[in-house]
Amino acid sequence: TIMRGCNNFCSYCIVPHVRGRERSRPYNDILKDVRNAVSKGMLDITLLGQNVNSYQWRDISFPDLLKYIAEDVPEIYRLRFITSHPKDLSDKLVYQMRDNSKLCEHIHLPLQSGNSDILERMNRSYS
Repeated sequence: TIMRGCNNFCSYCIVPHVRGRERSRPYNDILKDVRNAVSKGMLDITLLGQNVNSYQWRDISFPDLLKYIAEDVPEIYRLRFITSHPKDLSDKLVYQMRDNSKLCEHIHLPLQSGNSDILERMNRSYS
């Protein structure tokens, strides 16, 4: 897990109330976990969090994290992540997905509705 909690407060969701606000783990701790997994033969790594693409540790954003892990642990075969929030899907993340050969070619992006009125009532800040 690279982060815990959530800052989105969707009207139907209990996560921010029970897990609290977003807290990202330090990069060095994540890197240590990844290296440990790789040393045990795990070459397909999944980064997990309630909203991974809002990861921020000091000056390291989520796209930076993906880049640094791929560079710092070249033994990794595949790098995956779940779960993302549509409002935090940045151009920088899309470019990292395009340019980082270690990243899987899919994104787990939960879209609750295509109706703007419903999304507003759900407190989802996109349409």
